Amino acid sequence: MADEAKRYHVRNEAAPWFLDNSSVGDLEKWATDPNCIEMEACAKALAERLGKLEKLKAARETAKAAEVQRLSERRQMLQDNPFDPRTEVSADAKHIASLMRTEVSADARHIASRIVKHLWIIFVLLPFVVALLLVIAGIIK
Repeated sequence: MADEAKRYHVRNEAAPWFLDNSSVGDLEKWATDPNCIEMEACAKALAERLGKLEKLKAARETAKAAEVQRLSERRQMLQDNPFDPRTEVSADAKHIASLMRTEVSADARHIASRIVKHLWIIFVLLPFVVALLLVIAGIIK
């Protein structure tokens, strides 16, 4: 009778997903505990979980080996042909770009700022002043 009092359930019957969401450590503990009523179910769930983990580990190792192979092929290709036009800029291109840069003189900057200032006056300030005068004159209510 005392031995029957020590026996326990690991999960609630209303939650059959409990074993699927339990950790491997918990499953090992329950699968080896003689007082656990669901010892066989825990052992089965543990075997399935370990099988899945082994498959995932093998897939991860395969992917890692493929990545290492791809990187070694890439290194060999770069050693054979060190210039990659997709990622590098040649010295000639840098030189041509430096020649194409034109410095804007102070006079050109002054002229540009005057143009912007006058455009602002024409398109922003003038319509505001005209509208204000029309409101004061009573034409626009």
